Amino acid sequence: MIKPPPPLGDLWTEWGERLNTYLVRFMNRIQFKQADDSASDDGVFLWDREINQPVVSYNNEWIPLAYSYNSYGAFYTLTTQAATTINTATAITWGNTAVASGVSVDGVVTSRINFSRAGTYEIHFSAEMHSESSSAKTMYMWPRINGTDVPGSTMVNVITANNQRKTVSRTGLFQVESGDYLEAMFAVDSLDLDLHGLAATAFCPASPSAALVITEVTV
Repeated sequence: MIKPPPPLGDLWTEWGERLNTYLVRFMNRIQFKQADDSASDDGVFLWDREINQPVVSYNNEWIPLAYSYNSYGAFYTLTTQAATTINTATAITWGNTAVASGVSVDGVVTSRINFSRAGTYEIHFSAEMHSESSSAKTMYMWPRINGTDVPGSTMVNVITANNQRKTVSRTGLFQVESGDYLEAMFAVDSLDLDLHGLAATAFCPASPSAALVITEVTV
C-alpha cells in the first residue's frame, strides 16, 4: 500500500498540496485485504489477493462479490461409467470440457471439478442410465463436496427392461470456497446397470453418459 506523504519541512502548504495530490490519486482505489483486517464493521470493501476477488464485510464475515464475469463450465463424458461392486459409491470421471472459466476438471483426479473462485453456483447434472438385463435394478446418484456427501441430495431411479435407457437430471445451488472440488457419485444394486451413452450416427452426435453444466450466480 502506498502511504500518504509525511508532514516534513517547514512549509505546511507544500505538504498540504502533496497530501491533496495523494488523496486524489489513491483514495479512489480499492485497498488490499490484510491478514489482520476485521469484518466486525459492515460495509468495508476490500480486494482479497488470495481469491482474486473483491469482498465486503457483513455480519463478521468477508463476503466475496462477483465482478465483471462469472465462472462457468460445461463438462461431459462419453465413456461408460460402471461400478465394480454393488452398493458402493463410485465417482463419475469427466473426459471432455465444452467450455470453462474459473471451473475445471482436476488434472490428476478426473472425477473432481475444481473451483478457483468462491461463490454460489447453479449446477445441472444429467446422466443416461442403461440396463443390461430384464430384472429390476436401482441406481443412486448424489453430489460430494471435498469428499463429503451433500445431505438430502440423492436421486433414486429403477430400470427393469433389458437394454432400456433412462435419462435423469437434477439442478441445485451450491456454496463453495476457492479450492473446493465437486464430485458426482453413483451406486447400483446390480452390475447390470450402468451409465452408458451412444456413439455418433450419420444423423446425430454422440450421447454422453453423464454431463455437468455449472454457472456462478450473483446473490
